[in-house]
Amino acid sequence: MKSDEISASLRIQKARTALVLDHPFFGSLLFRLKDRPSFAVKTMATDGVSLLWNPEFVETLNAATLAGTLAHEVMHPALHHHLRRSGREPKRWNIACDYAINPLLIDAGLKLPDGVLMENRFRGMSAEQIYNLLESESDPGEDKNGNDQSGLAGGGTSADPGTGESADRGAPETEGGIGQVLDGPEGGKDSPSVEEQARAWDVAVNQAMTVARQAGKLPSGVDRTMEGAAEAAVDWRELLRRLWSETIAADYSWMRPNRRHLWTGLYLPGVVREGVGEVAIAVDCSGSISARQLRLFEAEARSILEGQRPARVYVLYFDAAVHNVETYEAGQRIALHPIGGGGTAFEPCFEWLDERGIRPQTMVFLTDLYGSFPSSAPSYPVLWASTGRREAPFGEVVPIQAA
Repeated sequence: MKSDEISASLRIQKARTALVLDHPFFGSLLFRLKDRPSFAVKTMATDGVSLLWNPEFVETLNAATLAGTLAHEVMHPALHHHLRRSGREPKRWNIACDYAINPLLIDAGLKLPDGVLMENRFRGMSAEQIYNLLESESDPGEDKNGNDQSGLAGGGTSADPGTGESADRGAPETEGGIGQVLDGPEGGKDSPSVEEQARAWDVAVNQAMTVARQAGKLPSGVDRTMEGAAEAAVDWRELLRRLWSETIAADYSWMRPNRRHLWTGLYLPGVVREGVGEVAIAVDCSGSISARQLRLFEAEARSILEGQRPARVYVLYFDAAVHNVETYEAGQRIALHPIGGGGTAFEPCFEWLDERGIRPQTMVFLTDLYGSFPSSAPSYPVLWASTGRREAPFGEVVPIQAA
């Protein structure tokens, strides 16, 4: 190890010790990470196994900011950020993770370097919530890697912490980032599975909370942060897509046999019509749905419907009554234009469809579920994309508080 690496390593050891004494929750968690120097990263990075640090970056930090930066890094795996990206754009995911972590560290009295990603509007949100907001606010002209997104932190993809080069390629840096969260190593024959990695960190977090609580130094908001992260681990958009897709049915006919199987001697019915028939979307206009949530839902509904090719989509805007209905034919691009603002009742939406003899293949409500329900369920599937925590007497509830 070179002299500059030795000097930085000693400073990191001292910062670890200071954290154990002054901030035992973060300090005890750091013992799970094997630290090693790496010039392949510009600041620091972690994949839940190793803590990579650039000696030159370490030397730019005073003792207090070094301790805060180490705490920042260990909070990524503590919150399973290295396991939760789930196909999200890596650069924006890293930003969202930084925005989720930094308020907790500041509130705990830790010092972070100047210019870190910090916005009070993200306080108390999970990384998934913040990611969704950042995505909804992104410039339509930016490329798929988010290169025109201002204020992005480092990204993360799978990398081998021992090589350095792959870590550098998988962890781009931008202004405001003090480290990267890399994807955790994939489970294999000689390495733990993703589930095992998550359980190990859960155990470590519980132990760290016990140690800090006994010392009277448990950071405020840690319990709430951990609970929120667990709830947000399921992406509402993927859940909505899966449940919505389960309501799809295609029409088959023996009059049009499936030609793909005729050559094998199998006479199977062929598909007469692919995709969805008619779909209804009911938008709660009582004021409980924010503009950002509406944009997120609109984008996801549009994506799902474009893949399913419905013959017709009815969009109902309601509060205590149905105020307006927009009808979209196959191939038309959906845009939501809510109007209303009174109390909420769900019955008028079902009544509007019944009065016109419309039986949709599926109906989706965007609501907080605060309102009166019909006395009985309709004959078609109902999905409640809910921003609240209430239950529905029928249908499937998809919680979208992560929006």
